[in-house]
Amino acid sequence: MNNMGKINYRDITQIQNLMTLIRIFLTPILGYLLWLDNDRATILSVILLLVAAATDYLDGYLARRLHRFSTLGLILDPLADKIFAFVLIIELIFLRGFPIWFAVLIFIRDIIILLGASMMYKKGNLIPTSVNSGKYYFASLAILIASYVIKFSFGQRLFIYLTIILFVISSFEYARNFYMVSSGREIAKAAEKPVYRYLRGVLIIIIAGIYFYELFRQFMGS
Repeated sequence: MNNMGKINYRDITQIQNLMTLIRIFLTPILGYLLWLDNDRATILSVILLLVAAATDYLDGYLARRLHRFSTLGLILDPLADKIFAFVLIIELIFLRGFPIWFAVLIFIRDIIILLGASMMYKKGNLIPTSVNSGKYYFASLAILIASYVIKFSFGQRLFIYLTIILFVISSFEYARNFYMVSSGREIAKAAEKPVYRYLRGVLIIIIAGIYFYELFRQFMGS
């Protein structure tokens, strides 16, 4: 069982938590730029999406590097991701034709995760709301969102399928964690074989190569 420590709001000044706050502050700015819906606003949106992606990586990296883990950070990081995705997806439904059915699934899933984490918090336990498959899912969702922002049709088709696959995998992992914690069991982390890391890296490189090749073809011409 993971015991939940008390939230210390002074931890907000830690560098990794400041990275998370930047992502929250960028959300309304990106929403406004999407609403403007012109070429200049789209370019600025892409830049801010890259900044948001960098903060998402840096908050976890800095926490591990500096050995600064806090209850506030464990809550704030996934909450920032969900706020970021919620606001942009709602706008993209109206402005870019983001599929409503998938948006509904995303919202329901995240609400269930937050409710489950809240229930465990009241009982003095902590369910990790950030898991490995969840990180890949959010990265895939972020690229899907970016594809809708820049109106990249191939990217939309490719990453809707990848995001759905990771949606299912990460939802299963969250459900397993909830069951383990609620039944008083420790969440064991299985050791990952190096070959799986290499295969995952190769797969990421292949998908990125295809994505950017098609991106170049659409916007620069073949």
